Amino acid sequence: MKAIPDSALNVTHGQAKLSLYQWNKNIAEHYFCSVCGVYTHHRRRRDPTQMSVNIECIDGLEMPEPKVIGLVNGSEHD
Repeated sequence: MKAIPDSALNVTHGQAKLSLYQWNKNIAEHYFCSVCGVYTHHRRRRDPTQMSVNIECIDGLEMPEPKVIGLVNGSEHD
């Protein structure tokens, strides 16, 4: 996931197939493909002016080396 300003996100195709999931305070918006289930992007709870995008969903983007991306321990995320 890569955080970007929400104004920078432009879904070019497949928007009709996206499903929205929210919980708790309904601030964060989590989007999934309703066909294959891939997690595409979300509006961030901590900063609702930002979106985090699954960079593997971006056409033509070459993935950086794993050491550049870094790892996040999801079980320790608050």
